Order: sequence, then C-alpha cells, then structure tokens
Amino acid sequence: MTPVRPVPAAAGGDEKGRRFRLLPTDRSPDELEKEMLARWKEENLFQQTLAQSEGKPEFVFFEGPPTANGRPGIHHVFSRTVKDLFCRYRAMRGNHVARKAGWDTHGLPVEIEVEKKIEKDFGIRTAKDQIEAIGVERFNEMCRESVWRYRTDWEELSERIGYWLDYSDPYVTYSNNYIESVWWALATMFRGGRLYRGHKVLPYCARCGTTLSSHEVAQGYKDVKDPSAYVALDLVEGKGAKTRRRILLWTTTPWTLVSNVALAVNPALEYVELRKRKADAGETVILALARTPAVLGDDFAGRWETVGSFRGSDLVGKHYKRPLDWVEYKEGKHEMIIGESFVSADEGTGVVHMAPAFGADDYAAGQRNGLAFLQPVNLRGEFPTDMPLVGGMFVKEADAVILEELKRRGLLWKSTLHEHAYPHCWRCETPLLYYARTSWFIRTTEFKDAMLVRNSRVDWHPAETGSGRFGEWLTNNIDWAVSRDRYWGTPLPIWVCDRNDAHAEAVGGYAEL
Repeated sequence: MTPVRPVPAAAGGDEKGRRFRLLPTDRSPDELEKEMLARWKEENLFQQTLAQSEGKPEFVFFEGPPTANGRPGIHHVFSRTVKDLFCRYRAMRGNHVARKAGWDTHGLPVEIEVEKKIEKDFGIRTAKDQIEAIGVERFNEMCRESVWRYRTDWEELSERIGYWLDYSDPYVTYSNNYIESVWWALATMFRGGRLYRGHKVLPYCARCGTTLSSHEVAQGYKDVKDPSAYVALDLVEGKGAKTRRRILLWTTTPWTLVSNVALAVNPALEYVELRKRKADAGETVILALARTPAVLGDDFAGRWETVGSFRGSDLVGKHYKRPLDWVEYKEGKHEMIIGESFVSADEGTGVVHMAPAFGADDYAAGQRNGLAFLQPVNLRGEFPTDMPLVGGMFVKEADAVILEELKRRGLLWKSTLHEHAYPHCWRCETPLLYYARTSWFIRTTEFKDAMLVRNSRVDWHPAETGSGRFGEWLTNNIDWAVSRDRYWGTPLPIWVCDRNDAHAEAVGGYAEL
C-alpha cells in the first residue's frame, strides 16, 4: 500500500518538505482521508495549532449551533466546509482561532420531537392543556433528554470532514450561563427602548392553543371549500345625495367581517362605477375595472352602464358603513378607505376588507394608517358568548350564520363556494387562524438605514448577493418578534405589573433577580 508522505528535499522538495506526491491510484479517497485524519488525531494537531498561536490576535469564532436531536445531513457538510475555510484562512494569517463549539438545545424543533414521542408511546396528541396535564416540568425534562440524541453523530461528522471545533467547552443554550447572557442582552435593549411589546399576526391553532412556525404550517395544507362572499357596502355621502353608491368587496373569511375597520384599494388601479340599465337609477356599484367580467359576467356591458371611472387614489379617504356593528370601536380610525399597493386585480373585486387582528397585511396596513383594532375572538377561536347570533361559536362555524345575516341586511351581493388550499394544524387537523398575538419585539428597524449603508460598502461576490437576497432582506426589514408561547426556551426576563401593564421591569441577571 502506497503511503502519502511529503517528498524529502533530496527528492526535489524544499527544505520544509512542502512538495507532495500525486495521490496513489491504488488507494481510495476515503482510505486516504481516514489515514490523514488518524495522523492529525495522533499528533493532536488541532491543539498544537492553538498552543502555537497562543497570545496572537484573536479571531473569535463561535459555531452556529446545530440542534442535536436531529441527524446531520449533506447540507451541513457544505455549510461547515465554508465556515472552516474562514477559520483556516485566519489561522494561516497568524490569528489565534479557538473555534468554540455550541449546541442549540431550546426551541420548537425539540418540542416537536418530544410531542411525536408522546403520541407514539401513549397515543396522545399533545395540545397545550395536555402538556400542562403531563406537567411542564416533566415535559421540559423530556426535552432536555431529547436534545442530545444525535450528539455523537454531529461530533463524528465534524471529525470526518476535517472540521476543527473545540468540543471540550461548548456553549449550550439551555445552560444557566447562556440564559443569563441572553437576559443581559434583552434587559440592555429594554432599557434602551429597543425591546417593546406589540402584536404580530401568526398562524394559530385554537385547539392546541399555540402558534405554529412556517415549517409546521407547510405540513398541514388541505384543499377545502370555503365561502366566497361578495358584499356591497354603502359609501357615506353628504346631505342631499340622491344616489346610493355602494362599493363591492370580496372575502373567503366572512367571520372576519365582525372585525372590519377599513377597506383597501390600490391607488394605481382603475375602478369603475356602474349602474344597471333596467333598474332603479338611484343605485350604483364600484369595483376594479379588470374584475367586472369575472364578478358581473362576460355580458355585463349589455346589462350595466358606466357612470364613471377613476383611479383607486380617488377613493382613498372616503368613508363607508361597516357590515356588522356588533363590536364597539375604541381607539383608531375606522370605516374609511385606504390605499395599499398589495391590493391586486388578480381575484376578488380589487377591494379588500381589512381586519387588522386577523391578517399580516391587514395588521401592517393598520399600523401605517392608524386604524382601529378589533379582536373579539378568544384563544379557543370563539366569539364572546354575549355577541348577537354567533356568540360562543367557533369562528369557522359562524360563516353560514354571518352570511345569512348579511343577506337579511341586503348587503350580500352573492355567495358561492371557493376551493383552495388552506393551512390546518399538523397535530390535530384544526383549521388555523391568522391571529394577532401579543409579542415582544426588538426594534431592528431603528438600524435599517445604517445597515443599508454598511451593506453598500461590502465588496460582495457575486455582486447580486448584496443587492439581491441580502439587500432585499435589509430593505424589507421589520422589527423582530422574539417571544413565543412555548415551554422549552429561555424565559423572557420581563416582569409586567398586573394592575398597569405599562409598568414593566427587565432583569439582566441572576444577581438582579
């Protein structure tokens, strides 16, 4: 078997033996790599390099930690190879590069694995209340045990691909020391006004009582038939107006009409106002020009005449009468038309009904326009028991009742069934609700402009990475929602007064606690 050794100086190498033979053809790459790794291990080479560079300028490297309750994959080989290039380059430039290993031991991936185990072993699909019945302490113990399941696999992968990491003193995200460092960071941001409480619309399972990540949502889409309702609402006109002008909206979630606070149009789209040719001349309807054939029929021109046409910007600022008045408005603007670029003429009527409590676009538009916020639905997905007609009902079951009430009020233009893919909970198959939950946010937008300037100074290769994916991410940056309604994670160190939630205190360490 041909060994792989440097060519000595007598055979043409330099005085340091820095010429190598061609790889022997009678041995496999796998065999050669293992021989090299064995030599590195025998020589304790990684530790030698650290000792040799001791006292030199530090290049600080903390491994982006994997979650060790899942097996490594080929994509981890690629990412670790890239990271290793930077560490080796810096070491060759004379830096001391300690390469601290880490383990990500908190979070949803760990909880999901434990929930799957509970279901497999005991036949229980774990909703939030069932976890509490098992005991949060016991559940967290199971999470703690689960996180180390594939630790050996990860360490062996690192060694096999020649990725040097110091596993002797790793940082572990569930350790008290690590948690305290997170507390310090959060308390520092809170005291600087950069950690605040707000709302974020998240996919939520009312049965399990928890929000779902995008990863979980992707597991539960089903094709369903939901109501497709066209609703005609009256514009508020001045005194003496002789024509009843109505604006036509479309929704597949009639239950959210209870929380309607605004209508949105696209300022750049063209809208038309139409009147039936053989009907009361005192009534008109408004919708996007491009949607008239789909909504009124291909032969609409023979049955309707155009009263006027205008851009959506001409509708912005007008007021209308909401469809259902079961919830009292408090703070914020309401029953007004706003302009939003996300409104399209691809479906519906070109007019979108806005309920900021139940949609990400709606919530963002509500924040931009100072809209009211109505959320009359509890965490079980039910309307209040004292609400007319739908009191105590699960929201999706209330659709039919609400449509019947709209028909009684003369507001329902037409209603059909619309088949589409809708997300369901992967655990229990309950339809998910897009629900505004109270969350804590880090004010990353405060640094948006500065980060864009810094990004423009980076010499990106390829250049389109900086202007494309990374640049777009910075441009579209929104404040970071850091809190979760979960059990296995770092406790948020914010104490809020029960009597006045404006009074809150952040704890930055165990000594303060």
